[in-house]
Amino acid sequence: MRSPFSRRAIRRVMRNVRALTERRPAWRARLDQWMAANARELLKSARGEAHLDDVARELAQRLTPVLARLCEGAAVLDDREFATEFQNTLSWLAYQGDITRKDSKLRAYCDVTASVAILTRLVNEIAKEFSRAGLNESEVASKLADAAGSWREPLIIAGRRALAEGRSDDAAKYARRALNIVSACPESQRLLIDALRERAGVPDLRGRFCPRPFEVLVSGQTTAWNDATNTTEQVMGASYLCDCAAWVPFIAGNVVEAVSPDDVWNSEAAQEIRRSILDGDFSYCSRTLCPIIVNDTLPRSEDVTAPRLRRIIDRRETILDDGPRLIALGHDSSCNLACPSCRVGLVMADKPQNERLDRARERVILPLLRNRQVGLHLTSWGDPFASRHYRSILEALRHDDFDGVSLFLLTNGLGLTKNAWTSMPHLAEKIVELRVSVDAATKETYEDVRRPGRWEIIRENLNVMGELSRAGTFRRNRFSGGTQSVTSDLFLDTEHASFVLAFVVQRANFREMPAFVRLAEEVNADTIVFQRYYSFGHEGSDVFSSKDVASPAHPEHQELQAILADQILQSPRVLQTFMAQLIDRPAC
Repeated sequence: MRSPFSRRAIRRVMRNVRALTERRPAWRARLDQWMAANARELLKSARGEAHLDDVARELAQRLTPVLARLCEGAAVLDDREFATEFQNTLSWLAYQGDITRKDSKLRAYCDVTASVAILTRLVNEIAKEFSRAGLNESEVASKLADAAGSWREPLIIAGRRALAEGRSDDAAKYARRALNIVSACPESQRLLIDALRERAGVPDLRGRFCPRPFEVLVSGQTTAWNDATNTTEQVMGASYLCDCAAWVPFIAGNVVEAVSPDDVWNSEAAQEIRRSILDGDFSYCSRTLCPIIVNDTLPRSEDVTAPRLRRIIDRRETILDDGPRLIALGHDSSCNLACPSCRVGLVMADKPQNERLDRARERVILPLLRNRQVGLHLTSWGDPFASRHYRSILEALRHDDFDGVSLFLLTNGLGLTKNAWTSMPHLAEKIVELRVSVDAATKETYEDVRRPGRWEIIRENLNVMGELSRAGTFRRNRFSGGTQSVTSDLFLDTEHASFVLAFVVQRANFREMPAFVRLAEEVNADTIVFQRYYSFGHEGSDVFSSKDVASPAHPEHQELQAILADQILQSPRVLQTFMAQLIDRPAC
């Protein structure tokens, strides 16, 4: 009896034989020419047309053996192995950081504009090839999406076809499936918004204003292709102009690669994002994830009275000489936890990475903080006490030229022990807001969702933080000099937010939400943030959907709604802005 491996090998040989002996359509027979022509028409490269030609040539070579399986007939579109191989091959294009669709001005960290454009043309050709089987473009895209399981591009294409045919409800379903794969995907979001606009309309944001791209610089990471290893790698330093990269997922620059702060803060991309706010089109903002847009609480431009922002609006300034008011660092993902909600394993920067991070600290980060009144948020990704890089920045804050820095600390809390407070006494003098991600109210759940954390350690550390909060330490820092310091973000800008507990709502923990409020009361936390579970693309859509209990399609969603009605969740400690993402709203 042949092994499964032997059977697969034999099938692969037979496919190659058929591919060589069967007559191929002209477009597949000359795929290199087809790809070159379509790439030139649809795509652009920041590195020039010669590089775009190289990319098209390489993509044709990668796709040739995959598309050879089309000779097996239309049934191959339902084959998971084929669809997955097709997806993995085309994703090589999506990870080329310099390639976008020709009409794109900026690139998102989860950009698929180029791969959607090419796959749309490929789907057209495949539909023609299988026209005798009665398949159209929408059906080809839908079959590929179903077979692969977690592939955004064919879902977006099928949704666009549905919308063109007047099936807005179907288009919205495709969009939501794509967003289950990567919640921040702009192409998926645009599809959903266009589908909802066809059905019931969407809010008009003209005449509204958001201050964040004029105040905030956030660093994080993105994914790119490594030619040497022939696989993807994380790229440190991708920077954004909003408190959360998912809310404005377009890259403004890179703090690790930049030579100076201005290379990021006033880059052409940064200017374009600010232009979109001043013009009122909000082209780069997420209309599905930003709580302020979702809750329709953006201020009107005419109502903005703060002198600096009023000047920016009146003069339409997109180049800002005074630097960000808040810097949120998340470019080092080093962390002592591997929470399933954000990563698949423990991550720690190695020696070469730390050397690059040291250079970025001296060239960009510390110059942005030195001798300025500025808020520093550590960290939007990773943990400030697990990262050698972030700890070096915390240590630098001891010096007098950083007296104007107000510290907003986001941590898992495991490293913030009594000894840590003793070794860095200046922290207690600088922290204006301490936010701790806990995600549970019991030992069993905590050690499941915060792996490999230990409940006994976090409870002891929370008690120490609570004592500092009870003594008014963080609150005094916030109101030093009689006025409130720079805000951490638009949503926690309240006089009460100084010690915050955070909880990502998911299937494993949602029943502990009331108990979490009681835990916050025990440790004297003044604010509680319940956040919806987001997909960062690190897990399949089926896995994500099984955890996203806030989705109306989840089998336990109604139980969540019953819990949300509990009176304890109306506590003044619970920040209601984020609760709106969890509570059912009347359908449009």
